Amino acid sequence: MIRVGTGLVVAAGMAACVSSEVTPTGPTAPSRVDDCTVEVFVATRPTFPAIDVATARVECHKLGGRHKCMTELRREACRAGADTIYGVVETAGRDHTYVTATLALRDRSIRVSRTPAAELTAAQPPAVAPPERACDPICSPGFACVAGQCAPQCNPPCEAGETCSRKRVCEAAGAPPPAVPASPGPGAPPPPANPALAPNWPPPPSTPPAPRILPPRGRPARVPESRSHPAE
Repeated sequence: MIRVGTGLVVAAGMAACVSSEVTPTGPTAPSRVDDCTVEVFVATRPTFPAIDVATARVECHKLGGRHKCMTELRREACRAGADTIYGVVETAGRDHTYVTATLALRDRSIRVSRTPAAELTAAQPPAVAPPERACDPICSPGFACVAGQCAPQCNPPCEAGETCSRKRVCEAAGAPPPAVPASPGPGAPPPPANPALAPNWPPPPSTPPAPRILPPRGRPARVPESRSHPAE
């Protein structure tokens, strides 16, 4: 029982163990109460003009949790006369957690609405262009993928006022597409293999009538006479 109680007391003492170190880097500001209001910017600079006052390094045992380090960091900022914490960097050791940050004081001489553009630009992440859409399936040779669609590429390139058609031929811009022959209706005879031998029926109205077919001229054919034989 005594050993268990002693172990609990030692663990509680280790969890409550927090140390800090503050190094002044700017003008000295009057100290504030330990529970003063402090704004924290973890990965960016403050969104308002601020003057760096000091840098702080806090060490706390892992059994106490990370919030112990942040609580001590806020307390040190108030004692240094700062109202802003930024550039927070956390490092994990074997048994302890280390947190470093910059302590700053808002510059009241500069209006917030006139924040320098350089600071605002540094606080904002750079814009990332959206990835270009790929063509699926991939384009055939002579075609390039543009906005997810295959576009023909003429060689040599088309001149001004021309456009590259799907046949990779330069045509006048705005030219109508080639006419597509109409498909025959149901029941129509199939087209002939040789168009030159296609029948022309019915004939057009201007075609003269065909000539009459007359019998050949000459002596009429002789019809043999029938002969009767007397009865025997």
